[in-house]
Amino acid sequence: MVVDRALWWSVWWPWAVVWVVTALALLVAVGVAVWAWRSRHRFAPPRDVPGLTIYLNEKSVMDLYQVGRYGDAMTKEVVDRVGVTKDGKIALKGLDLGVEGARTSGREVVKTYIENSEPIAVIGVLLGALESASGVVHVDLRDRTLLRNTALEQHLGASGAVRLRRVDSYVSVKGVFRVHSRGDGTTVFLAPFGDPDDPEAGPQVRVECLDSGLRDDVVPDGGFHARCLGKVQAWKAEEGHLVVRPIAMFQ
Repeated sequence: MVVDRALWWSVWWPWAVVWVVTALALLVAVGVAVWAWRSRHRFAPPRDVPGLTIYLNEKSVMDLYQVGRYGDAMTKEVVDRVGVTKDGKIALKGLDLGVEGARTSGREVVKTYIENSEPIAVIGVLLGALESASGVVHVDLRDRTLLRNTALEQHLGASGAVRLRRVDSYVSVKGVFRVHSRGDGTTVFLAPFGDPDDPEAGPQVRVECLDSGLRDDVVPDGGFHARCLGKVQAWKAEEGHLVVRPIAMFQ
């Protein structure tokens, strides 16, 4: 019996090793997949409803599809949204583009989509593209918090702190805004860091919107909750204003 066992082991031990290694590899693969899934959902910002659009800079939206990774992400967002027909053409609702689904035509598809869609549909594509490219840092001025996501991780310093004035990604700023001034075709909004009941007590975010981009020429009276998507331009220390160049604002 001992001889039989020794003979069996001498023949089958290589296969036993293969089975053990395969089982370990499967366990590792499952573990990595679970870790990646949890990490992705941990850092993924919530896809909340933007709300009513009160400002949209359509030129900035058009420019974004032409540049870098954001242009690629917008192309992917449009293709994913509109789909491809059986003959390989891009299918847009209400449009007969006749554009082949090749990558070389992608930017033309995006351009045609933007030019023929309502602004809210365009900004929806842009928001999805920026999030997919990990290009948005989410800021809540009211409680002075930042959403932990991949975009924020890229800006964390050795101390674990982030200075908004140094963030070169796009920012999505939530706060209580109010009209500060109007004139020369521009409306300026301010939103305080912290308590909106005492807006002059500390630093504020300054958003300068072109009147031509304001939706329906409606500007809310007094303080109103809104979210601004844009990019940090400068910190004006003498005024205590963090200037954000807006692409869109939602109420």
